[in-house]
Amino acid sequence: MTSEVVVVGGGISGLVAAHDLQSAGVSVVIVEKSDRLGGVVLTEEAGGFLVEGGPDSFVVSKHSVVLLAEQLGLSGSLISTRPENRGAYVWWGDRLHALPDGLLLMAPSRLRPLFESTLLSWRGKARVLADLVLPRGPSREDESLESFVVRRLGREILDRIAEPLIAGIHAAEPANMSLRASFPRFLEMERRHRSLILAARAAASRKVPESGLSYFASFRSGMGQLTDALVESLNRTKIITGLGVRHIDAVADGSHTLTLDDGTTLTAPGVVLAAPAPATARLIGDLHPEASAAISGIRQLATATVTLGYRTDDLPPLSGTGFVIPAAAGRQIMGVSYMSRKWEGRVPDSDYTLLRVFVGGSSGQEFARFKKDRLIDLAKEELRSMLGIRPEPTFARVYSWAESLHQYTLGHIDRVAIAEASIGARPGMAIAGSGFHGIGLNECIDSGRAAAATVLASLDSDRALLSHRANPEIGEAD
Repeated sequence: MTSEVVVVGGGISGLVAAHDLQSAGVSVVIVEKSDRLGGVVLTEEAGGFLVEGGPDSFVVSKHSVVLLAEQLGLSGSLISTRPENRGAYVWWGDRLHALPDGLLLMAPSRLRPLFESTLLSWRGKARVLADLVLPRGPSREDESLESFVVRRLGREILDRIAEPLIAGIHAAEPANMSLRASFPRFLEMERRHRSLILAARAAASRKVPESGLSYFASFRSGMGQLTDALVESLNRTKIITGLGVRHIDAVADGSHTLTLDDGTTLTAPGVVLAAPAPATARLIGDLHPEASAAISGIRQLATATVTLGYRTDDLPPLSGTGFVIPAAAGRQIMGVSYMSRKWEGRVPDSDYTLLRVFVGGSSGQEFARFKKDRLIDLAKEELRSMLGIRPEPTFARVYSWAESLHQYTLGHIDRVAIAEASIGARPGMAIAGSGFHGIGLNECIDSGRAAAATVLASLDSDRALLSHRANPEIGEAD
């Protein structure tokens, strides 16, 4: 079978790439190894509960999700967090502490809430003030999250604020995590302002265009509403699910032949590889050995979520939208999100409350790989021990992702640059996905769009060359 572009991988990046290619008039085939599209973006409705299997929100200020939602006619479905319940907590010292107001992730823009917080010791608070007088750090190729935060703000900020918050996003180990690849904004803050506190204060003072949405937003019918709309838009795209790509060969005319698991082949002048990084490394091993070697070490961690529905009257009073748990606290879970306090429309009615328990992280791989029943028991036991919740839930749903979160370790950006340069030397192929330039939904959308643009440019170049060969007088000087 011949097609213009084959997209390998039907997660958000692959779907966006296919959407842009189809919009440009290109014939597209998506090949997805699993039996469904959407990747880790998954929303299910069961018994009146709306349950997220993957991410439950996105960052509004990065714009890409909002712009895509507009393109797909979903702007009216965007929702903010419930304003009456905003606020998050940290579990430390066997109790919950409110996160200080005014934090830009780990950098305080206001000192008074920080000094009034019960989360840090007085020594830890005093150490934060050193950021106001410390010089910029030395220029270096890369730096770990641990090194950066301890250097600027101290060990307590790392252990009690930065690590648990970032673990909720990346599930990464601070000592090995590349700050340059994961949070380049903080390196830029230090470069421009020297002090993170001064930089956070400046950021907080700038007027942000009013979007009408909170910092985090979602969709009325869950995050799956976005991927469902993307799939629906692909009305001229051939979709193959339940089959992976076994091998990719180069063809003399510059095309690629892809052999699927069932032995069938697809030949196309353009290929977007939107699979996980380890799978992409395997597929390009013969074509681009240097690129394959560069990204083959990008590993993934297992994660799991246990969503439990309770009768509201069976629960103790809850504040905010949930809490995170530092690795140093020694618990078996990473955090708990109060989904029905965070978002409207997640429970049948106010008689129920929906809690989502996160399992995994760099120190919790054993727990993330538990079977379903054992994960439910683990979640219930942790909720009993930490919050005093003893009644049985009326609803339970488990989602386990054996290999999901990509890890951006030191040197990540350089490895990806090597891979992209090697692949780019042979036109017609591009890589995309959460393994390379960011794991958030905004970054995945950007990645898919960039890959589609790269392949489109290659196709346009090939068409121009063929046209010139057929009509050599075109484009020549008189």
